[in-house]
Amino acid sequence: MSGSQRYFLSAIQFFLCVFFLCASARADSKFECPVSKNYQRVHRIGGYVIQILPGPRTSDYRCRGTVAAPGGGRQTVAREWAMSLDEISGADVNGDGAPDVVFDGFSGGQGCCYTYWIVSLGKKPQVVREIHNQVPLVFRRRDDGRIEVRTGEGAFDLFLLPHENAVIPELTFRLQGTNLINVSPEYQKEYDERIAKAQSELTADNLDKFRRSVYTQKMFIDQAPTVKAVLTIVLNYLYSGRDSQAWQALEEMWPQSDQQRVRTLILERRARGLLAHP
Repeated sequence: MSGSQRYFLSAIQFFLCVFFLCASARADSKFECPVSKNYQRVHRIGGYVIQILPGPRTSDYRCRGTVAAPGGGRQTVAREWAMSLDEISGADVNGDGAPDVVFDGFSGGQGCCYTYWIVSLGKKPQVVREIHNQVPLVFRRRDDGRIEVRTGEGAFDLFLLPHENAVIPELTFRLQGTNLINVSPEYQKEYDERIAKAQSELTADNLDKFRRSVYTQKMFIDQAPTVKAVLTIVLNYLYSGRDSQAWQALEEMWPQSDQQRVRTLILERRARGLLAHP
């Protein structure tokens, strides 16, 4: 290896290190524990005392979410590097008739990622669901009062494209008891808007150039926007419940010699994502 090659590799390694450290710091700062001065304040929900406390000095986690039942002892239900109490806490997130508390956690460092603990505050407090993902979850209340969970399918981060250009299909769930129910197809209009935008960004010349290329051998950086647009179309059809249209779009727009490989990779990513763990 030449000196210039070694220098180039060292520069890339340095850049990746800085990127992950900066990304970790930005995400870490969004969480109350341990950066906020009053993160240990007491919250009261349905007679329960909810509190985020520091982890033991000798542990590999800095924050712990605790629940104390009326007249009972404190129970630690969540442990993580950084943590906040989600704003949805106090609502009936899983539809069991009891209020829930949701702890949002972030693991920090290159290991990523986000973890959410949904704790039912019934007669006996218990974690009814623990959700891990590479991107954050958003809990929101519908007009009918039910709670939905919105996020992206984090398994598609770094899929054929770098992180900053990754195509992360959106997902919407409802938590029913301990099960995540996929209700994404109910929002087909939103998927169609993303598909239409991606289609508007494709030109006939760029698409023709891409279809004639050999993806594993002769791809150039100028084709990355075309790859992103095509993946956006395919994955938004797939995640809105229209599998046949997704595969048709892949067949029409992706290089023929590479279609089977990419279809297999897409299915593999989906099989280890949130949809695979209802």
